[in-house]
Amino acid sequence: MFDCKTYALDNKSVVYTRRQARTLGRRKKDSAQSFGVHDEWDGSPPAKIFQFLRKFAKACDDNDISEGKAFYILQVFTKEPLKSEVMMVMPTCRGGNPGEVTSYLELINWMLGRHVDEASVATLVETLNVVVKRDDEDELSFAERLRRLNTECGSMYGEGALKGRFVEGVHRAARATVREQNTPGITMAELARVAQTK
Repeated sequence: MFDCKTYALDNKSVVYTRRQARTLGRRKKDSAQSFGVHDEWDGSPPAKIFQFLRKFAKACDDNDISEGKAFYILQVFTKEPLKSEVMMVMPTCRGGNPGEVTSYLELINWMLGRHVDEASVATLVETLNVVVKRDDEDELSFAERLRRLNTECGSMYGEGALKGRFVEGVHRAARATVREQNTPGITMAELARVAQTK
């Protein structure tokens, strides 16, 4: 999660300049459509950076945007105050400020280092890995709590792994039935209803 190479792009070309970046119009629109129109990130909550970077890398890969181009359009997908911070570390088009970062992966690494506290994310991940259903909550509430924790951990688990965590976290009496019903086609909500019925 903390390795910037995790968010590297398929098109590794770095040949692109700030001056060329002004002509990126169509590419920005295409990648914005893939990314999501209102999914920009402003730097909070910090754990959302993982989800943000995964979506950004996927949008760039879907539209064949190289790392050189992505370096200059990443700030398009950010909101204030993060946008200003990103612009401060970027090189200027006239060469007046060489910039703290000079490549896409350096920018990703800067964002990870600046916005994520490894200890707090480790605590969230540990909580997600051992979460079990409380006595005072029903199965649907437990499933929702699992989803919320997963989101706070940057959507670390995919749907299948999250359903596996749900199966392990339900009461022992319902676990065997839920495990049998846990097929790729069943949703988490349906699985919660099976557990509730049991």
